[in-house]
Amino acid sequence: MISNLFVYGSLMGGINSPIATYLKKNSDFLGETRLEGILYDIGKYPGIIPISKSGQWVKGHIFRLSNPEVMLPILDKYEGVGEGFPVPTEYVRVSTKLEFGGETIDCWVYQYNYPIDGLAIIASGDYLDYFQTNKAFQAFVQTQVNYTRHE
Repeated sequence: MISNLFVYGSLMGGINSPIATYLKKNSDFLGETRLEGILYDIGKYPGIIPISKSGQWVKGHIFRLSNPEVMLPILDKYEGVGEGFPVPTEYVRVSTKLEFGGETIDCWVYQYNYPIDGLAIIASGDYLDYFQTNKAFQAFVQTQVNYTRHE
């Protein structure tokens, strides 16, 4: 099973919420990397659409999950993925190959799965930078009181 997770939004280091803390306490932070694609402002949080050869990059963090069999269902619930959620889900968890530390590694990434028409692009591809100036994102993170995403 893949144990690496690429995060680019509210689960990144620098974000303070129960689910982000859970991830950090139960995994090893491997470092920063980037994924080719476009980062969108969904309203209260971001979504990524990986696009190879786009020339656009999304910055993110890679964590090695200590126990993926236990952790992924918890993270899936937060992201609204899997059994019990209406199809199509807003995100899908997909296996992605990323360049990291001079090698190619397999990582899970939660990819945005709804239409992107009318969504603003976060041109920098850097959620943490964008987060600092985005009041809607900051307010959303403050509402996160457990491991379930609250709108």
